[in-house]
Amino acid sequence: MINAELSHVKTLPEFYTEIRKQHEQAHGHDYCWQHDAMQKLMKKCDTYRELGTHQGASAAAACLMNPSAVTLVDISFEKWRPFESIFRTYCEENNISFDVQEKSSTDPSTAKPVDLLLIDSNHQPAHLVNELNLHAKTVKKYIVLHDTSRLFGKVDDRLWQVVNGFINNGINPWIVQERCTDNVGYTVLQNTLNT
Repeated sequence: MINAELSHVKTLPEFYTEIRKQHEQAHGHDYCWQHDAMQKLMKKCDTYRELGTHQGASAAAACLMNPSAVTLVDISFEKWRPFESIFRTYCEENNISFDVQEKSSTDPSTAKPVDLLLIDSNHQPAHLVNELNLHAKTVKKYIVLHDTSRLFGKVDDRLWQVVNGFINNGINPWIVQERCTDNVGYTVLQNTLNT
């Protein structure tokens, strides 16, 4: 994924428009389709947590839906910090509780009740297994996973295989609501107990 040039942006809507434009120019018009899926789901959700933020494109897409609470979790916010004030200003003006946790997405303290979870962090199968096992029991409605068709520029569905194993283990109340294989792909899981 590219690092977008965003030094000129002043507001969160401007940030999101610009970062999405640059991502689509670099990676294809369908690279950000998971944002559209998330925003559609956010109409039925009040809280959002994200594992893996990078510069904040997905976080901006979620914030712009004006949920009551947004939590970002990443091992490092170095790429996002230059835009922190834009996010905090928008959230303050729109009464969004905004929390940033600079720690591993497998740290148990990051797993708290939430309506929608985005997983876009360490794209290694073993790490995703740990994230799903830790976080799925705290997610009330939906889990969106990015990069479930391609990894590191190559066709690679190892993350999808993890997801498929997770939902078919006979224990978890999750089903696949949507799977998109275009570009890097994304998958939406739905909790059958709460939706």
